[in-house]
Amino acid sequence: MVREFPFVEGEIAGIKGKFMLDTGMQDALVINDHRVPITGGSKIGTGHFGSGQTYEVRLHSVVQNIRIGTIGYPRVTRVRSQDARMLEKITPDFLGWIGHGFFSSHAMKIDYQRMEVTFYEEGQERFLAGEKLIAALPFETRRLPNVPLIRARIGDVDAIVSLDTGMYGSLNIAEAERRSLLESGQLSPTDDPDKFDLKGVRIDDKIDAVVPGIEVEEGPSASAAAVGITEATELELGFAFLQNFKTVWDYRHNRLYLLAR
Repeated sequence: MVREFPFVEGEIAGIKGKFMLDTGMQDALVINDHRVPITGGSKIGTGHFGSGQTYEVRLHSVVQNIRIGTIGYPRVTRVRSQDARMLEKITPDFLGWIGHGFFSSHAMKIDYQRMEVTFYEEGQERFLAGEKLIAALPFETRRLPNVPLIRARIGDVDAIVSLDTGMYGSLNIAEAERRSLLESGQLSPTDDPDKFDLKGVRIDDKIDAVVPGIEVEEGPSASAAAVGITEATELELGFAFLQNFKTVWDYRHNRLYLLAR
């Protein structure tokens, strides 16, 4: 773990560093070509830094000698790269992302306390063995197969929850509903003027959540349209919520399992 983000040690062509384990990334692997100077590839797009500067997104037919954890890949095909120097502020040895395409055919168990991730080919009888199950939450996906969505309520406000290991947590909500949550005490300010504590969250009518220190923004999130979110209130849950459990992400059966730590 680095801050609220799960990382896996790795190496690309002799350059050692860390890959972020990010369910918010659809590709199996994306390389930070600011850290790893791979050449060639074809330009497939352009991205933008917050400063307004642009960077190229490139597709490489082959990248050789990649290690993720203890697994070595002599040759990986169709790999995207981009300048991700902004993520080097989190960890200067940022190699890139491991995303949905890497683990979608397995169940993925994340244990934040032990700082361990395990992949299972087998079903729930295997990954639930010896665990205390708190809740099994069915989820849907819309335009992006990697972003689980679950219906929820925050007090009297209907919401959609999106889940993502690559972030902390935030609430996107209209001003009228924001005022309502503040007046009812579900949403309360903190010493940090940009952060709020949130309580009274009921997810899938199965589990209650208290989410401390999240950002609150008016209007839809930057990713709402791409994900397919049309609901007026979106609660993005990452480490702020996930750290309370061991979690199993089973995209094969659209289930998120919450286990006791």
